[in-house]
Parts: sequence; structure tokens; C-alpha cells
Amino acid sequence: MKKRLADLAQRRRVLVEKIATQRGDVAAISRHLKKPLAMADAGLKAMRYVHAHPAWLAGGVAVLMTFRRRGIVGLVHTGSRLLRLYAIPIVFSLKSLYSGARAPSTEKLLLGQPQEHNAKVDH
Repeated sequence: MKKRLADLAQRRRVLVEKIATQRGDVAAISRHLKKPLAMADAGLKAMRYVHAHPAWLAGGVAVLMTFRRRGIVGLVHTGSRLLRLYAIPIVFSLKSLYSGARAPSTEKLLLGQPQEHNAKVDH
């Protein structure tokens, strides 16, 4: 029994030493990866910001298009051409968006009409 305990204690010492060397190796590897992981983290933060504020991205693209093409006049001209070409789909989509935002139930609430209650209640 004492021999078995001595063997277990020896095995434990070997494993603890092995763990210490592995811990040092992991620390060395993590020092090398610190800078690339920091850059990846900054990229993820930027993507989250763009996802949370898409209007800033759209505005930036609009500004770039304005200055890259023929200025504001070119942008207005292109927009008016697109409006003439796709007038029906644009109007239809705007009407459907507006009608979805103004459902009949919200109109009743906005007009101040009382809500209808069911007179028959099963108990």
C-alpha cells in the first residue's frame, strides 16, 4: 500500500511539472497572438457599430457617391431617372409600409374610440 501511494505521489509531481511547462508554453503563445487578436476585436467592434447605426453607413456611401460622380446634380439626376423607371414598385412599397404602420387597431386608438369588449364572457 505504501509503495502504491509513493508511486501516486511521484506521478503527481511529474504531472505538476508537466502542467507548469505547458502553462509557460501557453503564455508564450498568447503573447504572440495578443496583437492579432486585438485587431480582430477592433474589427468586431466596428462591425457591431455599423450594424447598430446603418444610417451612418448609408450616409457615408451617399456622400462618396455624390463626390465621386458628378456631384449633387448628378445624384439628383440619377435619382429622378430611377424614380421614373421604378415609380410603380416604389409607390407600392411605400404604400404597403405606410399601411402596415397604420393598422386599423392603431387608428382606433389614435382617434380615441373605445375598444370593443366581448359582451359574452364564459366563466
